[in-house]
Parts: sequence; structure tokens; C-alpha cells
Amino acid sequence: MDLTISMNTVLNFLHSMALSTSNKQWLADHLYEEVKAERLRVLSGESVPEGRAGEQNSGMQKAAATTNNGWPKIRREDMRISPEVANLVKGFELPEDADYDQLKLEYLMKKYG
Repeated sequence: MDLTISMNTVLNFLHSMALSTSNKQWLADHLYEEVKAERLRVLSGESVPEGRAGEQNSGMQKAAATTNNGWPKIRREDMRISPEVANLVKGFELPEDADYDQLKLEYLMKKYG
């Protein structure tokens, strides 16, 4: 399955999660460390791979790890959940045919309606 997402979608997804301040700080610190490392590589004249897919793949493997428009494919194993969030949803499963928009609306109506 190919999945293409924008940075706004990623940000909205992060905002929709119940992340603690420490989780947000952890994510920010790790992203900032990657940015610093990439900037150092650029300054030293090294080529900078595009994202994690670029770091892990080369040649034909890199092509297989991207969608037809060049975006990296997101695999299920790339989506990790913090222990705090995992504990919140432990044992909770939605049916395959669940209408997520309807469930969100019902939740918001119960909470704020």
C-alpha cells in the first residue's frame, strides 16, 4: 500500500495524539539532532539522503521504498506508539469497517455537546 502525506497531515496527526510534554520534547530533540547532522554533512560537502528511506536504501532499493511520486513509503513498523499512549488504548480495538469520522463526531458530542 502506497501512502502519500503532507507535512500538515503529519502535524495534524501529532496534534490528534495524546502526547505528553515529555513525548513532544523527545520528538523535537530527535528531529533537531537529525537536522544538525544533515547541516554538518552539507557544510562538509557530503550528500544528504532524503529522510530515513534515503539513509536505509540505495539504488534500486531506494526506488522500491518510495511511491510513484517520490515520497517515502510508510510501513506499519515505522509507526511506533509511545508507552503512555499504548497503555491508554490497551485492549481497545475497532472493527475493520468502523466509520472513524462518525466515531470522532460522537466522541466530541459526548465531551462538549
